[in-house]
Amino acid sequence: MIRLSPCFRSSCAVLLASWVLIGCGQPDAGSGSSNQKGAAPADSVTLVLSKFYSSQNYRHWLNRLADADPHLQRPLRFVQAYGMEETALMTELGRAQAVVLTGGEDIHPGRYGQAADTVRCGRIDEERDRVEHRLLDHVIATGTPCLGVCRGLQVMNVHGGGTLRPHLPDDGFTGHRGGRPGATSDTLHPVSVSLDWHMGDVHFDRGVSAQVVSHHHQGIGRLASRFEAWAHAEDSLIEGIRCTDTTAVPFLVGVQWHPERSDTGQVLTDGLGRALLGAMKDAEHRLDSGH
Repeated sequence: MIRLSPCFRSSCAVLLASWVLIGCGQPDAGSGSSNQKGAAPADSVTLVLSKFYSSQNYRHWLNRLADADPHLQRPLRFVQAYGMEETALMTELGRAQAVVLTGGEDIHPGRYGQAADTVRCGRIDEERDRVEHRLLDHVIATGTPCLGVCRGLQVMNVHGGGTLRPHLPDDGFTGHRGGRPGATSDTLHPVSVSLDWHMGDVHFDRGVSAQVVSHHHQGIGRLASRFEAWAHAEDSLIEGIRCTDTTAVPFLVGVQWHPERSDTGQVLTDGLGRALLGAMKDAEHRLDSGH
């Protein structure tokens, strides 16, 4: 029998506790890719991602959908906002035809008036909070299409004045994150559309459901007045939100699950990516026509 020293057992316990409190970031994510530098190619479409991950899941997902879209003739160019100097970020946002708020660490609870709840949070990155609030300021001011995934949905709600549940199990919500240390913290659970809406030819019809990949220990508490809920989990947790003012911001949509890592071919996975690409084309058309 192999005997483990008390120090080794203690270190394992600390690692396990840290894993339990990690936010909604991708478990296979690394430190993130560097920003693309230099002038944007004339034949490209720029998307600003709040933060890159080494898995490149978001980029692979959207590139795959763009390649299958006969109406999108230009390649996608991805730029990371996190770590970018302000002047460069403003330049890239001026080029951007969409913003994607990716998964990641917990938001500082002080941003929604519950600063004492830091003890119920995992990793917190206040610089990322600042950057993503800056991105949402731009999205709302310009109407740039924006998709928020996991943490991205939560940032949208907090930016709009809503609150979060700092640790779902404390409030009786379970089954939104599983797995085991060293493998994966993903879990599968059903999500259903509770409010009809559409973007172009992509329709999200009430009652449509899917098994999706989920990886989060926080969720929406009070929904911000700017948004309406359009998807829920079986335990009633809000899983999808969208801006009610679709005239000013036609596509400001957040989902609590990970469409980029869920099964392909479903409206709640690939349909979301197609809807974002469609919103980008609509926005480009409005700019070209001067509206």
